Amino acid sequence: MFLIISSKFMQSSLDEKATDIGRARLKRWFEPILDDPGWRSNLVDAQAEQLLAWGLAQVEQTAVRTQTLPDEDANPVLEKDSTAVRLIMAGVNDLIGTIGQPPAFDLVDDTMTRVLKNLRWLTNQPLRPENLRRVNQFNQARKAEDRDAAFQHLLALIQMDAA
Repeated sequence: MFLIISSKFMQSSLDEKATDIGRARLKRWFEPILDDPGWRSNLVDAQAEQLLAWGLAQVEQTAVRTQTLPDEDANPVLEKDSTAVRLIMAGVNDLIGTIGQPPAFDLVDDTMTRVLKNLRWLTNQPLRPENLRRVNQFNQARKAEDRDAAFQHLLALIQMDAA
């Protein structure tokens, strides 16, 4: 396991104790995601790095936002957000894994629905009209068996809502 130190913590205007708490929380809640192989088995290294950076940024935002809260208040928020991030990452991986497979639209639709629900859970916001466009773009790239384009459409989908 490695220590993840982020620029947001390095630039924090909060006192050093709060920053240390934020770093410790980021490490505690992000390392289990790293240890879970379910988020990257269908991705090439470059895709895995992009998805990992997205996931880290999401958990980091929560760690920064909660670094001044006591553990009993921060931990439920960190648990919710890190769980949503892990599930979204696994869903993206699963969707990429459907490319080149015989059409199983129920599986693809169910997995996409889970990704979108977890995105709503993470952001606490309703889905936006742009989401449908990104889903359609993914489906077109999936049909063309263009794994790179499909991944980029999924990444854009989760980035625009969780940014």
